[in-house]
Amino acid sequence: MSSLIRQVDPYEPIEQMIKIAIGAFSVLLLGLSLSAYKKTSLKNILYAAIAFGLFAVQMFFEYLGDTVEALDRPFNDVIFSGITLAILGLFFLAIVRRK
Repeated sequence: MSSLIRQVDPYEPIEQMIKIAIGAFSVLLLGLSLSAYKKTSLKNILYAAIAFGLFAVQMFFEYLGDTVEALDRPFNDVIFSGITLAILGLFFLAIVRRK
């Protein structure tokens, strides 16, 4: 009988809500960055905007991977790590690139 009872992590709903909040905040920062880029035309801001967009995409797919079993693939971790590396690279470019 105990094998039929599904093990539920009591903190999973909190974790999912935090992921949704992170994704929403990333989208907000993306919008603010794009608005700033339109006003200033600085490429550095565009790099940061793309990084925020990638971060939002990453959080969205992590959330889907956690909630939709069909999307939980073994290679997801490799993809998420690659996206994180791209985000770090874009933030680096945003900081060190000159006009």
